[in-house]
Amino acid sequence: MVAAIAKHERTRLRTMSDRRAAVAELVRAHGDAVFGFCLRVVRARALAEDVAQQVFLEAYRDLDRFEGRSSARAWLFGIASHRCLDALKRQQRRLQLIESDEQAVLDFEDPGAGPVEHVDRARLTAALEACLKRLSPDVRATVLMRFQTGSSYEELAAPLAATADTLQVRVARALQALRRCLEKKGWTGE
Repeated sequence: MVAAIAKHERTRLRTMSDRRAAVAELVRAHGDAVFGFCLRVVRARALAEDVAQQVFLEAYRDLDRFEGRSSARAWLFGIASHRCLDALKRQQRRLQLIESDEQAVLDFEDPGAGPVEHVDRARLTAALEACLKRLSPDVRATVLMRFQTGSSYEELAAPLAATADTLQVRVARALQALRRCLEKKGWTGE
């Protein structure tokens, strides 16, 4: 069933007479989700906006190479995952360059800091975001892709360049770590 849907989606995207129209449709259908994914992985709004834009530029460039082995959403999230990790690596290299400048280190603002919300859902979201930050970037990207795209581990295997079994173990271990982290923050799951 998934393969038939993916084939239909690939055919629909390829038969659109205008490549721009096809990418505009992808942006309309998946733009907010891709941006949200990028924001959670890179944890900085401006960087997430840049990465999300790069994702759709690459989708435009590579639309003819989309084979439909997964949904367009999973394909976009695969691109987003790689570009987020690239952006984090570039950011880390930049931070290493300024570490020798003591004032620059003192002036660095934590992008995750913000006012504490009094609503339970907002507090839980903040606690979950803090716990997600503790995961390595590749594990965080895998967890977010799994739950934001709704894709199976098999569908995520190609975009993440890992086996389905590896991804399943990665997510299971990450969920245990997130549960422990949330419990330490006072959330019991009740």
